[in-house]
Amino acid sequence: MKKLLTLFLLIGLALPSFAAEWVKIGDSLYLDKASVRYVSKNRTYKAWVKEVKPKEIVLYFNEYNLKEKEWRSLDVVTTDLKNNIKKRETPNHVGLTWINVVPDTNSSYEFEAIKKQVQKPLDVLEKELYID
Repeated sequence: MKKLLTLFLLIGLALPSFAAEWVKIGDSLYLDKASVRYVSKNRTYKAWVKEVKPKEIVLYFNEYNLKEKEWRSLDVVTTDLKNNIKKRETPNHVGLTWINVVPDTNSSYEFEAIKKQVQKPLDVLEKELYID
């Protein structure tokens, strides 16, 4: 019995966890700090952003180019308030065009939150963030 319990404990510890760490960055707009990823190939960052609306939640997986102050949408998922997926738009529908960050918009709040999140030397970031 002890061996079986130990085995279940070890399996549970080895499984990856997908816990989000949502931080408010604007009116009904949140950044998942746990999802921020550095893409060394493009020198960009990817992250999930959530916008809570009265009847639905929209999750955006975006990529941010801090040097050029641009962003692009990679994935958009719309759910009901119980997190049931209603609609999903992938890059084929959303597009992969870089868009300038517009002041005082959600994209500017996202950009500033990402920038604040990664204001550390690259060697420290590589230890803290997953590197794609």
